[in-house]
Amino acid sequence: MLWHTGGMLPLFLAVFTVIFTLISMAELRKGLAFAARGVEVSGQVMDRDEVRVRRDDRWQTDHYLTMRYTVPDEVIELRRKVTRSVYDASDIGSSRTVRYMPDAPRQVEFKIGETLAAGQTMRWLALALGLATLGTLWWKGGRAVDAIRARKFGALEQVTVTGVREIKHKNDRTYTLEWTDADHVTGSSLTSGSRARYADYPPGSRIEVYRGARGHMWWVGDVGPRTAAATVPSVGRG
Repeated sequence: MLWHTGGMLPLFLAVFTVIFTLISMAELRKGLAFAARGVEVSGQVMDRDEVRVRRDDRWQTDHYLTMRYTVPDEVIELRRKVTRSVYDASDIGSSRTVRYMPDAPRQVEFKIGETLAAGQTMRWLALALGLATLGTLWWKGGRAVDAIRARKFGALEQVTVTGVREIKHKNDRTYTLEWTDADHVTGSSLTSGSRARYADYPPGSRIEVYRGARGHMWWVGDVGPRTAAATVPSVGRG
């Protein structure tokens, strides 16, 4: 029932929470290693360039620097993506301090401390996602519990179908069956990706719903029929 009432959302957020947590841990570990063992040297800006990229249906600009710096027995030249502020402060031919790992000299920070800062930012994002996951799980879980309780204990009522509502999304559309009860209070089913699911319920037809504890109406077609209770023997009077 949790899945039918939107359980995919907290699951989706939980996956991203785990991903952001793992990334933040890796960045924090790397940032601490830079702070403890990193070697700072003076590097030279060899080139700078901008690249236009399309993300989320809009154009954005990425900024890159090509830096040259010297480590024992080697001169290294690397091109890396940087922030706009670092890009604007780095003219070609200018010098800036970079920090590299002695056991992996191509592992470098063009801005001192950027790795640790990124890890701390990702940590806060992971925390925010974790809180959002708990919040949506409480929200969607509460709906699932209400549906289950309505199916088990709620009053069974008949309502009148008023039609099928189409809900348009960015890349697709979903549908929901709508109705009114005897007091002209409107209700709707859970969404479905198929309009054909409601073909047998034209406007004016009668369907059965369960009434939840807070008054929400749950369509029997969504939550399933109620399990019949065992018959209680009738005891006659002597």
